[in-house]
Formats: sequence, C-alpha cells, structure tokens
Amino acid sequence: MHFNHLIEKKELRRICKHGMKNCYLIPVGNISATAGRNVSLTMECRACSRREDIFLTEEQYKTQEKLINKEVNYV
Repeated sequence: MHFNHLIEKKELRRICKHGMKNCYLIPVGNISATAGRNVSLTMECRACSRREDIFLTEEQYKTQEKLINKEVNYV
C-alpha cells in the first residue's frame, strides 16, 4: 500500500526516476515526535529509493498509525 495521500500535492508532481508517473512512497523507519505535537516520518520510493521527510499532525498520525507501523515493521 502506498502512502502518497500523506504527501503534499506539489511534492507528488515529481516524476519517478524509473519512469513511473509518481513515486510509490512507503514509510521507512525514523518516526519521531517534533515540537507542536507533530510527527516526523521518513518516506521512500519503492522504485527509485528517493527519500522524503514529511510532518503529520497528531490527528493525521493517529488515523494512519496502525498502517504506518505495519509497513515500517514489514520492511
């Protein structure tokens, strides 16, 4: 399952280096809390290995927490 819906639209416009229209982003380790009750999350493209750091609000993270943790532990 990709997590592109968590990325800002302007970031999704980047074309994947492997010819895909958009990168297929999945969460990889490095989940950490930040100031202001936000969560920092590192995403990586499954095809081209481009990494992207995103910030989620606490509510956004809680909504996706089970899926994110399942994906991070799967990789």
